[in-house]
Amino acid sequence: MPEGLELDKEGNLNGLIPNYAEQVLVCTGKDNWTSRIEDDDGGDNLAADLKELIGRGGVYSDPFHNVSVLNSSFPSSISRRPEVQTTSAYLLPSFKYVPFLPRVSFDSVQALVRGYLLPEKLHPMHHGLSPIHRDRLLRKEAYQHLLYGVQDVTDVLVLVCGHGGRDMRCGVMGPVLQKEFETKLPRAGFDVLRGPMVDERVSAPALSGTVGESPRTARVAQISHIGGHKYAGNVIIYLPPTLKNQTGNPHPLAGHGIWYGRIEPKHVEGLIRETIVSGNVIRDHFRGAIRHDREILRTRPSKKSSLVFLGGAGLCLLAGLSLFGLAGSESDRDVINKSTFSAFTITSREQVSPTAFILTVRAGAGGSEGRGGGAAAAAHQQSARIREAWDHGLWSVEIKQPQLQIARHYTPLPPPITAPTGPGGERGREDGELRFLIRRMDGGEMSNYLSRLDVGDRVWLRGPHLGFDVARRLGGADRVVFLAGGTGVAPALQVARRLLLAKDAGREDDHGPSVSLLWANRRGVDALARETKKQQQTVLFGRFWGSSEAAADNGAGAESSSLSEQIRELRRRYPGRFSVHYFVDEEWSFIGARDVVAAMGAPRARASSRLVPPAKECPWHSATALETLPNDDDASRDSESPCVCARAADERAGSNLLFVSGPEGFIEAYAGPKRWSQGGAMQGPVLGLVGRLMNKEGRGGGMDNWLVLKL
Repeated sequence: MPEGLELDKEGNLNGLIPNYAEQVLVCTGKDNWTSRIEDDDGGDNLAADLKELIGRGGVYSDPFHNVSVLNSSFPSSISRRPEVQTTSAYLLPSFKYVPFLPRVSFDSVQALVRGYLLPEKLHPMHHGLSPIHRDRLLRKEAYQHLLYGVQDVTDVLVLVCGHGGRDMRCGVMGPVLQKEFETKLPRAGFDVLRGPMVDERVSAPALSGTVGESPRTARVAQISHIGGHKYAGNVIIYLPPTLKNQTGNPHPLAGHGIWYGRIEPKHVEGLIRETIVSGNVIRDHFRGAIRHDREILRTRPSKKSSLVFLGGAGLCLLAGLSLFGLAGSESDRDVINKSTFSAFTITSREQVSPTAFILTVRAGAGGSEGRGGGAAAAAHQQSARIREAWDHGLWSVEIKQPQLQIARHYTPLPPPITAPTGPGGERGREDGELRFLIRRMDGGEMSNYLSRLDVGDRVWLRGPHLGFDVARRLGGADRVVFLAGGTGVAPALQVARRLLLAKDAGREDDHGPSVSLLWANRRGVDALARETKKQQQTVLFGRFWGSSEAAADNGAGAESSSLSEQIRELRRRYPGRFSVHYFVDEEWSFIGARDVVAAMGAPRARASSRLVPPAKECPWHSATALETLPNDDDASRDSESPCVCARAADERAGSNLLFVSGPEGFIEAYAGPKRWSQGGAMQGPVLGLVGRLMNKEGRGGGMDNWLVLKL
């Protein structure tokens, strides 16, 4: 914000919403309005005409039925008769769109007011008026038929105050927030629509979203003054009554308009996730809301309120279900769930390198959002969901950054092999604690937040989110190669745990699946558990290239870490089935084509050549089918879908697996980018280094019967 433009960052926001029964958004196609929009003399001014009728002192003015008239940057629809000037308008929370309001006569304005904007029932204070006066103030359905093409609104509408002609604070924040919403909404599964909602010049109308269709649609625009410039950025989100959530059920906030203040670009991703996707209201930014039935909600936090305060972290969420009384949350006594964030307490923090550390957390008192003490009562019980996640193999949880209201997925490290056994005798299970490898990155909002936490602090987790079914996709194959960048080693260790320790994966010998890990790091100090002999060789190599200090420092502290010991223990227990190869950028050591080919072609006792080629339609082993999957959640797919690859009893079906895990740039370089679709990340085609290798080697070159999985 430019110097001199002060913002109120301390005052209470809750309840600071004006009384209104309807908002009229005039589609002007511009955002440079005068301070008083009714004074704009630059051409057609529907706002001025409406205020003449329903504004203060207007013919249909009603102090108990306030209609707010705003200009918006939405463009008007285009009629098939361009010689007739028309203007479009949104009516909210009626969720109606008037595409063509002829501007050649005042009659159309009268029709809009009398057919859609006047109340259907008068306030009791009007009982003393004469019958003719009361009749004049009531809505008449007959006028609705005078307006052509009125339709229901099915798009999510994000409205950002950008009235710079009224106050420069909103003039600065408006365009920035509009761009941020238009960038982040597609990543959440919303198709952002631009241009006129209806264009009759073309044979088909513009997309407007239809119930049940995917992806869902949204429109973003700047609007004129709504009050509270000192709380910029001000945002209103209208969620249409027909809106469904990601599971196809009615959205908790469908039919509501949610008002927020003090929204900055860094808040947009969290706001989309919590309010537009999940149906939660963020209390710290909440100004108020309006229902579809025009009831204004100004709930203020109190001890007896249904609002949920997440103490300690400073973020408050109003669970949409509780605040608006739409439905109750399910009874759930597990310590973690996929709907709300649950409190976990940090029990230890271990520095494993100058920039990386391991946080260990345990479910603690405090419950979860939107629920009572059920989760807290189960804090020290075993979590059935976490136990199922470890049995599945690949999984993650979301951790929330409360100040910025964003969440990121983190993959738990497996418990050490020497950890206490579970009730069924399973090794390496510790249901009560979760460990996360985190690297603090410059500019990383989440990693920097976590790096500031200490033992005893609370973090908020949601999940677990299950990933690929490793055992089922591997099938009768026996080779797994993992290209891991940095902290991408965590899912590699999860896969190793699932395949090496599982009861059905063979004994602790050379007859089960093998896992070859190619682990790339920027610095030598992060290459945990490198053998001493290799370290010494690297030091000599590093001296030649001018990086001896970085290489020599690798043993300082890192080698005594729990993660280093965990990796060494896997190598000791499974010398023929688990291997790690290290690559360090600062030592000019990179994962190359030769390294990948060597790892994929490593000989095994059960040669993969005995596998039958995967059927193209197989849901588990076909690379073609994998390419278009909407996400990696194999658990959500039909578990009864059979593999259709095997053709005889003595034939083995399966695919060797090559995983690529790490930052987006790492994944793109080695396997090509994922593709965003319907709110999820599709695998997309295999490109990058691995794609070039597969195209070069082709069938018969050792690359058949391989699936490439991007994490």
